[in-house]
Amino acid sequence: MTQVPVKTPVPPQGIIASLVTGFEAINARWELMLPPLALDLFLWLGPHLSIGPLVPQVEAAMNSLISAAGSDAATQSNFQIIRTALEGFGATFNVFSFLSTAPLGLPSLLAARGPVLTPAGSPIVWTVNSVPLYLLLWGVFVLLGLLLGAFYFDIIAQQVRDKRLRWGVLLRQVWGDWARLTALSVIAVGAMVVLGMPILLLTGLLSLISPVLGGLVWVGGLMVILWVLFYGGFALHGMLLNRRGLFHALWDSARLVQINLPYAAGLFVVVVVINLGLASVWNIPADNSWLLLLGLGGHALISTALVAATFVFYQDRYRWWVEMRQTLLARAEAEQRGLNRKA
Repeated sequence: MTQVPVKTPVPPQGIIASLVTGFEAINARWELMLPPLALDLFLWLGPHLSIGPLVPQVEAAMNSLISAAGSDAATQSNFQIIRTALEGFGATFNVFSFLSTAPLGLPSLLAARGPVLTPAGSPIVWTVNSVPLYLLLWGVFVLLGLLLGAFYFDIIAQQVRDKRLRWGVLLRQVWGDWARLTALSVIAVGAMVVLGMPILLLTGLLSLISPVLGGLVWVGGLMVILWVLFYGGFALHGMLLNRRGLFHALWDSARLVQINLPYAAGLFVVVVVINLGLASVWNIPADNSWLLLLGLGGHALISTALVAATFVFYQDRYRWWVEMRQTLLARAEAEQRGLNRKA
């Protein structure tokens, strides 16, 4: 039988090479880091939207619960801890922080930090005085944050795929990408709720028998949820790089993670470790110091480069996956033709 040679695809690059290529993409287009930097500057120097007036309302509801639950020392101590945490949260939380919907939106250093000062003094503070208004603003800002996220990921995908930005194409595509990104967010939250509720119920029941057993089930349940989300972690990349539909992108993500499990897991671990490790560095300057600008710039640069690295990783692994399938099919067809000629 005559063996027909079939060219073997070029192996995909590793994690470190993907990170280097991601940083090179940002080095070529510094404007890619501007969206997260602009959001953090707004959260720092712009007006703040405080929920301070809602804290007394929540505390009043808590006092009613305390009266209903009893006045033993343990109950009072637990509610006092909750009340202290609530007051601290109400004093620092900025409702505009909902504009950061990371990991499916703009990464932000200050969304979780909640700065209360600026180098020019105290910022302008607006207040939210009712729970319905707070819920309305939450919905509006989350949707707006997802739109900003669609724009941000679109420009990164264009740079990784085409090595240039086409603003006309971007403005036409971003609305559909916004809708798909919103649907992906709903699916992710739905998956966490569907998986989390039974786990929470089972943990509560087993904790009555053995707190240790309940804790083990809780940890195991969280691992299952993270595992499911991990398999869908490249759906965004498929939608934007390959222009795939939502469910096709989810399927591609699951298959790509399955085939490249050690490398995909390694990439996500490296990205998380770098982000968390450097966050402590970026947060060193005080709220009222202009040195915080260095932290915001460093965070925007590194976060965007890491996002670009995940797009590079997906693009190369997807290319390799497709080419390997084509190669295997070509080899099977060549072997079949050889068998037919021999017969």
